[in-house]
Parts: sequence; structure tokens; C-alpha cells
Amino acid sequence: TMGISPGWGWLLLPVCQALVVPREVSSRAGETLSLRCWYPRGYEAYNKYWCRGASRDSCHKVVETVGREAPRQRGRVSIQDSHIFCVVLLTVEDVSEADAGSYWCGVERMGRDLMEPVTVRVVPG
Repeated sequence: TMGISPGWGWLLLPVCQALVVPREVSSRAGETLSLRCWYPRGYEAYNKYWCRGASRDSCHKVVETVGREAPRQRGRVSIQDSHIFCVVLLTVEDVSEADAGSYWCGVERMGRDLMEPVTVRVVPG
């Protein structure tokens, strides 16, 4: 499997042009998982969210930004939006194997939301 490494590779992504997330992200149990989700220019003030579930129509929101840049936390999960870089940072603290599965980074809008899937894998600590 091709993991995505945090380093300079991130800079090659099309900033502010499309909704872009890594296909898959891995973490060790007990560690903090972090994930970046880029969105197109023009959606800065829109609500971004992290949604869990196998399909885009049945997933449930875990945490959301309510359109602001200030970080929001719900339990071990937090979300923060940077309007300058059009990127949402998601973090899950103290990850456990129960956190593994299918998630979506979403941008709420009229009609169908912009949504891209991410698979979260958790390896034993």
C-alpha cells in the first residue's frame, strides 16, 4: 500500500483547486492521527466536516467547522480550517483500532456536498 508521508510531497498537491485527500492514512494505536484535506478556492467560508461511514449518503458527521477557522474539538477529534491555504486539518488523538474504517472529508454546499473518501488504518501500538 502506498502511504502518504508528511514531508515536502504535500507541496506538490494542487492547492485551492480541487477537493484532495490522501486515499489512505495510517497511525499506530495510542498515537495522534493527522490528515490534511484541501478544497477549491471559493469554499473558504463554507462548513467543512469529517464524516464516518462506508457511503457518502449514510456517513455521520464526527466534527465540523461551522465555516470558521477556529479549531473545534469533539472528544478526541478536532478540525481546523486554514482559509489562506484552503486546507482542513483533522486530528484524532489516542487512536484505537475502533477508529479504523471509512471516513469522508466534506464541504457542505447547496445540492450535493463535495466529499472525498479516506481509509483510516490503525496498527497495534
